[in-house]
Amino acid sequence: MKTFSSILLVVALAGCGKQATSGQIEGAVPPAKAAEFKKGQGLLLTPDAAEFIGLRKAEAQAKADRVLVPVDALLRNSEGAFVFVQNGQRWLRTEVKPGVESDGSIQVADGLLEGDVIAIAGVWGLWLAELQAIKGGVGCTDGH
Repeated sequence: MKTFSSILLVVALAGCGKQATSGQIEGAVPPAKAAEFKKGQGLLLTPDAAEFIGLRKAEAQAKADRVLVPVDALLRNSEGAFVFVQNGQRWLRTEVKPGVESDGSIQVADGLLEGDVIAIAGVWGLWLAELQAIKGGVGCTDGH
């Protein structure tokens, strides 16, 4: 037991008498933002953030005078019904007028054109990232 106590005392005192230092680690870079939002242009995600939320996209398909989108592409909240449309490298939340739902698809009477590239998976992740960018706070992918 005596040997064990001596070792602990030596280890505990090893740093005594040395002045504490503080500073920054050279080359340390703060984590990049996972998303950036610009009003009227939409949300820009890093590739890691897009993968994290499971973002997938597809072209909107037309049937008669309506555009069909998967039900999972539609975001409904207190402000209305929306889909995220690709705008260059960004995702723009676009208000739509949903119609009849059948077989996992929903008709959109207004707000989309055939061939628009829309988010079909990761829609809630896009919405939460947009809310975080607009309302403030720290998102779950911002390096903490």
